[in-house]
Amino acid sequence: MNSTPQFPLRGLFRRLLGPFAGLEPEAVPLDNDEWEALRQRVPFIARLTPEERSRLRELIGQILAQKEFIGIAAEPEPWQCQVIAAYAALPILELGLAPYRDWRTLILYPDTFVPEHEWVDEAGIVHQGAMPQSGEAWERGPVILSWNDVERDGAVVVHEMTHVLDAGNGEVNGFPPLPRGQSTRAWTEDFSRAFDRFVETVEAVEAGTVDESALPLDPYAATAPEEFLAVAVESFFFEPARLRERLPAIYDHLVAYFGQEPHRRGDWIASSTQTAPEHAP
Repeated sequence: MNSTPQFPLRGLFRRLLGPFAGLEPEAVPLDNDEWEALRQRVPFIARLTPEERSRLRELIGQILAQKEFIGIAAEPEPWQCQVIAAYAALPILELGLAPYRDWRTLILYPDTFVPEHEWVDEAGIVHQGAMPQSGEAWERGPVILSWNDVERDGAVVVHEMTHVLDAGNGEVNGFPPLPRGQSTRAWTEDFSRAFDRFVETVEAVEAGTVDESALPLDPYAATAPEEFLAVAVESFFFEPARLRERLPAIYDHLVAYFGQEPHRRGDWIASSTQTAPEHAP
């Protein structure tokens, strides 16, 4: 159920043979009506500069051309693929498409899905069970999303694409490949320190000794270093003032990594397609 609207076989052959033949997939450009409709649906586009909007539009076309969108239960509508591509393009606005080279496929469920998971507890006991998910990303594998969750909060796309970026070093561990000149030691020390403090704060909140307002991020960020990074990136793009105030070192690292300063776009940027402005400037 490939969502590519034109010449799906040609697109498939190009994706399969392109890396060996040195071919660049043809972009899927958005016409003016599609672009205006997308601007109505995706609130953050209105906060970008004209130059950033131009780059975003180009990246969306490249993502639609190079990545395969597969629907579960129903084929994704082109406009749904465009919305997802817009959120996926935001983190790489200054990086280009290269960091997504190992990501090929997006699988879209209509609603929250329940995959089987295996995990090990603190005692070393292995557990298996079904856990509801709004999104999931596999190393060198597909990104899986729930459309209802994307519609409610497009930040889930940014969250999962952060895992794709994180996997660039070979595993998802909260340590993505850093641009030249950015200190790996400083990143490791600052993120490790922030994560450990955050876990302690979450534990104190759960024990009732600290108020939940003390948390700078959603408690889910305490589950693992890679989730701390992904949740921090969500906050970076959509709650930049809060992250900059509460975790300034983390904010500064993300500015250096993404080459963006979201706080200049606003203290808070809507991420639900239900709150898009009627007319983007």
